[in-house]
Amino acid sequence: MQRECVTPRTTGNQSIVRWILSASLTLLLLALAAGSAQGQTVLSQTTWGGFGTDVASGVATAVDGSSYVVGTSDSFTIDQFGNPSPSIFLLKLTSTGSIAWQRIWNGLTFTGGFHGPAVALNAGPLPGNPTDDLVYVTGLTTSNGNDAVLLKFDASGNLIWQRTWGGTQIEESDAVATALDGSVYIAGNTTSFGASGSSLFVVKFNAAGTLVWQKIWDGSGGIAAVAVAPDGSVYASSTTPRSAGQIGQFDVIALKMSAAGALTWQRTYAAGDVVDPRGGMTVAPDGSVYIAGAIQAPKMGFVDIAALVIRLSAAGGLLFDGQWAGRNSEIAGGVAAAPDSSVYVAGTSSSSGAGGEDAFVIHLLTNGKLAAAATWGGTGFEEGTGAAVAADGTVLLAALAQAPPYAILSASKKISNLRGTLAIATGTLGDASGTVGTPVEAVTTPNGSTTFGGSADAALVRLVP
Repeated sequence: MQRECVTPRTTGNQSIVRWILSASLTLLLLALAAGSAQGQTVLSQTTWGGFGTDVASGVATAVDGSSYVVGTSDSFTIDQFGNPSPSIFLLKLTSTGSIAWQRIWNGLTFTGGFHGPAVALNAGPLPGNPTDDLVYVTGLTTSNGNDAVLLKFDASGNLIWQRTWGGTQIEESDAVATALDGSVYIAGNTTSFGASGSSLFVVKFNAAGTLVWQKIWDGSGGIAAVAVAPDGSVYASSTTPRSAGQIGQFDVIALKMSAAGALTWQRTYAAGDVVDPRGGMTVAPDGSVYIAGAIQAPKMGFVDIAALVIRLSAAGGLLFDGQWAGRNSEIAGGVAAAPDSSVYVAGTSSSSGAGGEDAFVIHLLTNGKLAAAATWGGTGFEEGTGAAVAADGTVLLAALAQAPPYAILSASKKISNLRGTLAIATGTLGDASGTVGTPVEAVTTPNGSTTFGGSADAALVRLVP
């Protein structure tokens, strides 16, 4: 499909109804304006986008405090019929929240679902020197028949290589993580491999983009997550149906593998009717593993949805599990461990905040207690889609936002213990036979603006706890 680059036009600030967001997603890079809530001080706020919808779906930070935000945009490319066409974008912001550079990968993709492209950073040969950082982006491309795509950039925004992976059906990559040796892992859902027709996949590439191994856990579906520990251990998560006879109920599946792809342990976590890891997973400095997502549980005849946080030990034991809930719904969209092994979770709340829906950030201590909670947004609909913690402790929130102004407000500091059930999973980790492709799609520089002018924009929120 032929596509063209277009230049964004300037429009006035506008409010849009909620359903437009799902059709035309927006990337909001939020560097919060001066303010505070429950001890959280806002350092700056920056929005980015064009005339359409630009949706941030992940953020990673470098040692110098700069950050990389990834997502999808339909502001800068059109199809052969002249209609807006979504593309994967990557932005670099400085430590003060200004735009350093912006890129569009011109391969075909689409927006929708619970998750968009993901981003991860490798510190390069000189970990203390951010100029040699390597940036990995993963997502889905329809250019090669609905395959997973993996892109490698340098710190200046130059594309080093691009790869696709998949089979004859659909592979949607939701997560990416890097190891100290330069290798990179992607995880997602595949319908090409496995007897059940839906499997979690984890694929390893080396720094040169060569396939090292590919694994599937059959019978798993939905959003996937992946993380790598300092010792090279690989963790992955997705959802799997609960035992036979429990229709419509799903558990979280968590796997630990060696760097060689051998299974160390596998667990299922059950609570409520449905639990999922849509907010991702991360490994803390103490070796524990956090999984963030959502839980749906019946309560007085209603099925509520709440933000879910699970903490596992490196040995596969349950350390704590909790939900952050309000009157309506809360879901986690990102998770990041702090240097002290506490955790920050970002997401979306329709119970708290200034508008109909706001982004949130909550801070949980290692014992599961909630230390702080705040929302960010305006009078419209904002969503929290990613979280990162810089070396100096600054917390970064990637978000989707409608028109300004925005406010940061205190939120409930109550988190409820779930006492879910952790069990040894009975599935099998096997090999896949996917094919690696080398696309030749162009990377271009869009003319995105930090002045709000579309249906929704992207934001990066910089907070000092």
